[in-house]
Formats: sequence, structure tokens, C-alpha cells
Amino acid sequence: MDKVKLVNSFRFKIVIIILVCILIPITFLYTSYYYKVKEIITKKYSDSAVQSVYEGAENIDFILKDLREFSNIVFINNEINEALNNSSNVSQVEFLNIIRGLFTSRQDIEAISLLVDDKLYSVGAIKLDKDPEVFDMLETTKGECVWVNTSIERTQILSSQFTKYFFSLGRTIVDLNTLESLGVLKIDINESILEKSYKSLMAEEGSEVFICSNLGDVISHPNKEMIGLNIKHKLYMQSILTSNEKQGYISYQEDGVEKVAIYSTCDVSDWKLVKAIPTAYLYKEIMQIQGYIIILGILYFITTITLGLFLAAMITSPIERLMKLMKKVEKGNLDIHAEITSKDEIGQLSKSFNNMIDNMNLMMNKNIEEERQKKEMEIEVLRAQINPHFLYNTLNTIKWMAKIQGSTSISNAVNALTKLLRVSISIGKEKILLNDEISYVQNYLVIQRLRFSEKFNIEYMIEESCFKCLVPKLILQPIVENSLIYGTDEDSLETLSIIIRAYEEENVLHISVEDNGPGICKDVLDNILTHRQGIDKFSTVGLNNINQRIKLHYGDEYGIEIQSKVDEGTRVLIRLPIHKE
Repeated sequence: MDKVKLVNSFRFKIVIIILVCILIPITFLYTSYYYKVKEIITKKYSDSAVQSVYEGAENIDFILKDLREFSNIVFINNEINEALNNSSNVSQVEFLNIIRGLFTSRQDIEAISLLVDDKLYSVGAIKLDKDPEVFDMLETTKGECVWVNTSIERTQILSSQFTKYFFSLGRTIVDLNTLESLGVLKIDINESILEKSYKSLMAEEGSEVFICSNLGDVISHPNKEMIGLNIKHKLYMQSILTSNEKQGYISYQEDGVEKVAIYSTCDVSDWKLVKAIPTAYLYKEIMQIQGYIIILGILYFITTITLGLFLAAMITSPIERLMKLMKKVEKGNLDIHAEITSKDEIGQLSKSFNNMIDNMNLMMNKNIEEERQKKEMEIEVLRAQINPHFLYNTLNTIKWMAKIQGSTSISNAVNALTKLLRVSISIGKEKILLNDEISYVQNYLVIQRLRFSEKFNIEYMIEESCFKCLVPKLILQPIVENSLIYGTDEDSLETLSIIIRAYEEENVLHISVEDNGPGICKDVLDNILTHRQGIDKFSTVGLNNINQRIKLHYGDEYGIEIQSKVDEGTRVLIRLPIHKE
């Protein structure tokens, strides 16, 4: 039971809200910060790496351009062109001497080969394997430079054999005058020259740097076993080889490890310099920052929880005191008040609680007073029953005597008065139908016509649905009586008009009595319903009495409203809730 109370307590909910408000922002900020910083560092390093790879490709281009310029010198060399044009008159020794002169001018060239009339002249490294396919391919060209992928070559130095990796530049030597092919030139360069150009890019642990052709053949690689292999099947290579960008980087995953492949294209040969590096290397700094953030987050969490518990206790303590006071009120103790110690919402709640207790006491006292007034009125009505009851019996006897003697007018008047007294002395029926209340008024007017002759007219404008509405009895006759008494003048020749209306509107029954009498001045009108008549046995017939009875029965929103203008007339409006029989 204690656990259930704890879970449902306001203090527990505040702590939970504080926890949620802490954890969600911290998690969001941490995640956003981590991934944003990760993205920034990745982009920053990638841009830097792209630039370094681009510079490596520039170095390769420089080497290849230099070799291309060297081939151009050979291409336009007069001595070579004359020897090639007169190849049948030039001996092998002379060809070798010409080529050797070219070879000795360069330190970076391993071998130079010249194919003339199906005769091959070579200077430099002695290669044990012939490559006729390369020359066949070069013979189909028109003099442009052709870069041949790196291949494994077996060479002989003195009596020893060695394995070397050469990439080559080949081109057909063409007579510039006749454009006829004179021979095929092939220059072999050691692949290590390419490796030196990008060796500085291999500083990071786990990185891989290599050069490949636009078809995916590896041309240069620190791991010589990779040279000559085609790697276009690799996912990142497919993206690089099909990319229209000269340089950039590709993110990919290999064997569960996230990596970044950075590439740049060589302008001279259309080769790709590629550097692949695990992204984990990029995030070393982030991991350190992440550790600091976690420690700070734990400290912040502990501090905030402690502060949250303190604030929750400070907020809920006044509420708990207020709850104890409410329990006392539930047991009927209305003589208590909450102590107001602050001006915040809790203080306002305590103030409202005190106001509620005061209003409850006020309402209880008011209800007691209203019940007392009702009892007094009932006693007053009971006291008034004796004389009207005796008078009712006496008038009934006079009515029959008048009929026997033929006095019709007297008989009618006495009959009407008898009906009035019968309604007034009825016990236990505080509410009657509006139809009966109208009949009561009609009987009253029968008597008044004897007094005022034909000096007033009465008109009834009552909706059919209103006749069955229940109303407090004897609420119209006093109003009509006031209209007759104050609205007629024995010396005046004008006829008083009285209109009784009744209609339903917005679940409220409206009954009005209107006359065209002299009206009521403002001073008298303002005090009619506020001035209370002396409590005697005839006080219940006054306008104030009717208004008080209606409010006692139905509440302060119902009652009488009087509208009057001097020399124009008076309108008394009664508002009642609609209650059908």
C-alpha cells in the first residue's frame, strides 16, 4: 500500500518529470553533439585528405609528364628519325648506341626498347620474358603516348635473376613528313618511382594507398602481390570508377569496419590515386571528448536529482499540509484556515481554500436563514387560514341567498370572491398551473368590474404550451391589482388597458403584465423591490413578497423585473424556470 501511495504521490511525479526533463535534453544534446562533431571532423579530415591525395596525384602527373616530354624528344630526334628512315643501312650496334645515349641521360628509366622492321633493340635491364603483345598493341597507335599497366618482369643482372615491377610508356614513332610508321618505342620505368610519390600518404595506421587504372587494374601498391589484380568488383571502387568527379571521397563498410576511400584522378594517364582509411582513426579525438561528456553528464545527473528531490519536497510540503486540512473539512470542521506563507501558486491555492471555507460558512448560514424565512411564511399562511375559511363559508351562504332573491350581479361577485378564497386557503399546494393562476385573475377582475365599472380592458396573449407550466400561486393577482389601483382615475375618461403575456424562451418562462397607466417615477421604482413591507398577515400579497418567494424557490437568477416610464405605462416581467405538470 505504501508503494502504491509513493507511486501516485505528487512528489514522485515531480521527480519523474525532472528525470525526464533531464535525460531527454542530455541524450538529445549528447547525440546531436557527438554526431555533429563527428560529421565536422570527418568532413574536415576528408577535405584535408582529399587535398593531400590530390597533391599526390599532382606528383604522379609531374613524373608522367616528364616521361612524356622525354618520349617527345625521342619522337622528334633527327638522329633517330634518320636511322629509322634508313634502317636497312644502319647496323644493330649503331641502333644500340643511339638508344644507349638516350638511356644514359635518365636515371629513372630501367630500359628502352625500339622495334624496327621486326627487330627489337633494347638497352638497360635485361628482361628474360619477352612481351610481343605490348608491341603488337603499340603498333596499332598513331603516335600518341600509351601508358602500359605495371607488370612483373624477370630480369638478369650478371649471373643473378631478379623480379621487378615495371610500368611502361609506349608510342609509335612516325615520320613527320610522310606520317608513316618508322618503329615502336617502349620505355620501362620502375614502379617504385610511383610508390615514392604517394608514400607520405601512408602515415596513418590501417590506411591503404594505391594507384589503379580507369578499368580497376592495380598499377602501384605497397603490397606488390596486389599489382596487376583487378579490384573493380569492390563496392567503393565501383563508385570511384563511375564517378564523374575528378576527386572526392566515398564512405563504405568492409568486413564490418567503416572506412573512407579518398581518390584523385591523374590528368596525364587517367589513373586513380586511392587512399582507404578506417573511420575509427578519425574518431580518436571524438572518443576522448565523449568520455569527458559522459563523466560530466553523470555528475550533472546526480546533482540535478539531488536538487530535484529538494525542490519536490519544498513544493509538496505545503500541498501535504493543505491536504490534511481538507481531510478535516471532510469530517465537518469548517472552523479551520490554511496558513499562507508564500505568494506563489501554492499561496494562491491556500488563499482560495480559505475563501472556499468562508463561502461554505456563508452559504450554510444563508440556507439556514432562507429555511427560517420559509417556515415563517408557512406559519403566517396557516395563521391567515382561520378568517378566510370562516369568510368563505359565510360568502357561500350569501351567494345562494342572492340567487334565491334574483340578485344576479351580487351572486356573480360573491361567486368570484368565493373562488378566490378557495385558492388562497388551499393548504399544501404552493405551485399551481398557469391556467389556474389566470382563472384566479379572471375571478378577481369580475369583482373589480363592479368597482371600476368598464374603465379597464384586459387582454390575454398566452402561448398554448404555457398553460401547463407550474408557477407559484398568487403571483399575478397582486400585480394586476397594482395596475388597477395605480393605473385608473375615477375622474379620468380614459380606459386602462392591461395585457397579460406568457411565452417560453431558452428554457425560461416569461410572464408579463403591461398597462398604459401613469407609470412610476424613478425614485419609487428603484425602491419597490428593495423596500420590505412590515411582516403582518397580509404581507404576502406585495410585489416584494412575490419576488422573494420566487428567489427562495428557484434562485437569484429568477424573479421580478419592473420597467416603467411616467405617462407611458408600466411593465412587470416575471422570469421562472419551465416546470411542466
